[in-house]
Parts: sequence; C-alpha cells; structure tokens
Amino acid sequence: MKKMLVIDGNSILNRAYYGIRPLTNKNGLYTNAVYGMVTIISKHIDTLKPDYCVVAFDLKAPTFRHKMYTDYKANRKGMPEELAVQLPYAKKCMSGLGFNVMTCEGYEADDILGTMAKQAGDSGIHAYILTGDRDSLQLIDENVSVLLVKTKETLEYNRDLFFATYGVEPCQFVDVKALMGDTSDNIPGVSGIGEKTALKLIADFENIDKLYSEYEQSSLTNSVKQKLTAGKEMAYLSKQLAAIDIDAPIDRDLKLCEYNGPHKQELYDLFAELEFSALIKKYGLEGMQTESVIVSDTDIDSDTIRDMREIPFSEAVSVYSGKEIAVAIDGTTLSLCDGETFCFSDISDGLSDDEKQMLSGISFICHDYKYIYKTLKQYGVDCKKCSFDTMLAAYVLNSNRNKYNFDDMLIAYCGSADKTCGSAAAA
Repeated sequence: MKKMLVIDGNSILNRAYYGIRPLTNKNGLYTNAVYGMVTIISKHIDTLKPDYCVVAFDLKAPTFRHKMYTDYKANRKGMPEELAVQLPYAKKCMSGLGFNVMTCEGYEADDILGTMAKQAGDSGIHAYILTGDRDSLQLIDENVSVLLVKTKETLEYNRDLFFATYGVEPCQFVDVKALMGDTSDNIPGVSGIGEKTALKLIADFENIDKLYSEYEQSSLTNSVKQKLTAGKEMAYLSKQLAAIDIDAPIDRDLKLCEYNGPHKQELYDLFAELEFSALIKKYGLEGMQTESVIVSDTDIDSDTIRDMREIPFSEAVSVYSGKEIAVAIDGTTLSLCDGETFCFSDISDGLSDDEKQMLSGISFICHDYKYIYKTLKQYGVDCKKCSFDTMLAAYVLNSNRNKYNFDDMLIAYCGSADKTCGSAAAA
C-alpha cells in the first residue's frame, strides 16, 4: 500500500524552536527552528519512505472558526520574532526537500491535513500525519495514522492504540473536546468538565447528541447534570470549533504531492545560507556550489583558483620566506599557498633546517593557529607570528556556534565546501 506523509508545518516548526537552543548564521538570522524541523522530518522520511508528501502551514488571516467565535485562540501570544523570521525559510526548505507546501486562506493547517488524509484514504493510500498536536487524533481510521511527536519520542497512533489510551474511538475525540474544551485554542467546552469526566461521558453516551438527550434521566450526579445544562450551548459551539474540516477548498491532485526526493540545488543554496553543514553532508550535497561564490565581497572564479601554479616543496624556502602565507595541516600533510603558487609536503619524516627556518619566519594565515602551532612545534618549528586565524574570526562573527571546523566555515562564508575556494579565501 502506498504511503503519504502529511506534515503539520506550524506544529513541527514550533516544537523544534522550543526544543533546540538558539542558533544563528553569520548574518545573525535565527536558524534553530528550521534546523530542528528538517531534522525531525528527515528521520521520518528515512523511516517511512513515503510515496507522497504534503506540508501544511497556517496563514495569518482569520479562519471560519474566528468568525464563528471571536475569542477563538484569543489567548494566544504572537509568534516570537526569533521564530517568525524563520517561517519563510521553513517553507523554502520544505519545498527544497521536495514536498508540496500547502496553505488555504480561511482554514487552518489542520483542515488541510484532514482533507489530504481523507483524499489519500479514498485513493487507497495510507496517510501518516506528523504533528505535535493531539487535535489530529480525531482523524485516525483504518487509512490514517498519527505520528505524534513528543519530547523524547514519536508515538504512532492507530485505532487500537488510541482506544487503549483514551477508551473511546478516534471519531469520538471531537465530542470529548466539546465537553472538556481546549485551553490552548481557547475553546470553552463545558465549565467544570475536565478530560477524565469528558472521556467517561462519551464512552458511556457515545456522543454529545445522545448525552444531551439522555443525561437528565441518567444516574449522573446532580453536579454533573447542572454543569451539562449550563454548558449545553458552549458544548455544541466547542464541537464545531474542535472539528477538523475534511473538505477544505484546496487542490487535491495527488500528482502534485508525489515525492521524488529533494531538489538538490535549491536545497544546497538554502542549507549553505543557513549554514547547515551537517545537513549538507546528510543529503550528499558536498561539492556543490551556489551560482555566485563571494569571499570578502570579491567574486572568485574557480578557473582562476585552478590556474595557481604548484611548486615543489623544495622551492618553498626561496618563494615563501618572510611572507604572509596560508598554512594548513591535514594529518602529516603540510600545505602552503601565497595566492599565486601552492605546494604540499608529507612532513612525517621531518623537516630540514632551511624548511624549519622558513616556517619560523613566515606570518601565518590559517584556520586554528593553536593546532598548527602545537603540531609544528613537534617538528622543531618555532612559529612566531599569525596575522589571521579564520577560526577566531568566525567566532568573533558568531559566537553561538557549536563548532568552527574548516568545512563548516567554507560553507558559511564561501558558499561551498570546495577546498580550492578555501585556499583562495585564505590567501
């Protein structure tokens, strides 16, 4: 049976924002929510291997629920600015991942989820709704499961697990919400009726229609009866507010939702801008380049970089002595570059006195001078001057990073993990 992954974009983005410490790129743009969202969804893509993917987002415009009840979600605070600036990037990343991004004015993301899940089921496709919100549990049936994201795990709810957890059928959950309300959405419910009582009432009476036709002659306590009487109008209003519309006016063409993998160039450009080096590696995007690579406000042409002349290491003493030189060490390979020439040498067998003197006399341009200093010290080189350390510079520009390795900095500041770009930038 084919599978569709239907993602509650706002819910997952919000959960990621509060679940990951603040992160920013070199321009100060907050990125933690987008990074967390992509990470969460990537795991489910890897596990589920869906044939179709849809991501639904809310719009700012009022929905039919707001028009029905002016206090709907009136208790919600506005989206934090640090999260709001990430929303456009979240949508772009979802598109870059190859998902159909959907919105619908006057309706919520939940209504899109419900409508597309119903369309999938009617087409013989099993829909998996990825969300951190329990509202979607009402949509569960034989063709719809809910992947409920929690702090430490994601639970896959089908009909059996739902009934074992709540003691009612998924389709009855909206009646439970009608009685208990929902403080997060400011749905009033029946005053004084909590979740435990609401679940028992619906388990016993099936729905609020039967409850209100039979409760007066039932064995319910007078206190519960009084609450139901006083809250009848709110109960029916709350059911309307809590019910997900599975007939939202959206394009349901499943061909638009076919998942064929990420759009690599689009995704690379986004990940490079957001400095998601780990995700660039995960999606196999290393070596790709943005259309225009800019270093220190100067365009660097890759052909120009490759035109640099390689010289034997034996000539380095006469060519590089007393200059500012880009220096790198990878294992036992020492690399030197002055912007016009470059050379490599395996220093595992040691250095000559002339080579040590040359290295001691140059001014280093490097990444992580402390490491290079300690390494060359073991070979008898007394490094005396570092004119520029890109690791320190990256820290000064953005002290919120977890790490400052060279590949990450190339992506962040050169737009590519191509080492030739790094050599030219350093020089």
